Amino acid sequence: MVDRADQSRRLRHFSRVMAWITGLGIVLIAAATCLVFLIPEWTRGLLLARLGTAGAELQTTPDRVLLGAAVTAIPVGVMLYGLWRVRALFLDFAEGMVFTLATARRLRDFAVTILAQALLGPLSSTALLIAFTISNPPGSRQLGIALSVNDYIALIVGSVLLAVAWVMAEATRIAEENASIV
Repeated sequence: MVDRADQSRRLRHFSRVMAWITGLGIVLIAAATCLVFLIPEWTRGLLLARLGTAGAELQTTPDRVLLGAAVTAIPVGVMLYGLWRVRALFLDFAEGMVFTLATARRLRDFAVTILAQALLGPLSSTALLIAFTISNPPGSRQLGIALSVNDYIALIVGSVLLAVAWVMAEATRIAEENASIV
């Protein structure tokens, strides 16, 4: 027999820990993103990580770095918003609010940001390559599209979470209807 009080306590504890970890992640991701574009070696590392060998020869002039930072700000901003929403979801769970319309909306928002990341990954890689080669002379500019398994996984995971959010919202609506009948 499952002890519901013990399960609820575990969920609340887990959710408090995850809210803290998510909050820390928000701060660290924002700080690291800023540092990446302030430290030239880190900028080069980002380019290599995102573009592979295509990033190896790119020049990191101040105007290109500024343009790269602007390009990167979009997916990072979406990611930070998603983490903010999932942090709020964990805080709700920590307070015992599990099946509410608010929790379903927060899960939906997080799912949408994961789906957006699936699209923004390849688009931002392409935009980074353009940003770092746009001022090159004709014939030495680059255009490339980087696709990864991570983009596909983000598409699937985001879709699953979006479906679960819809199910949660529907379950909440049904529960509220049933409660109003009694």
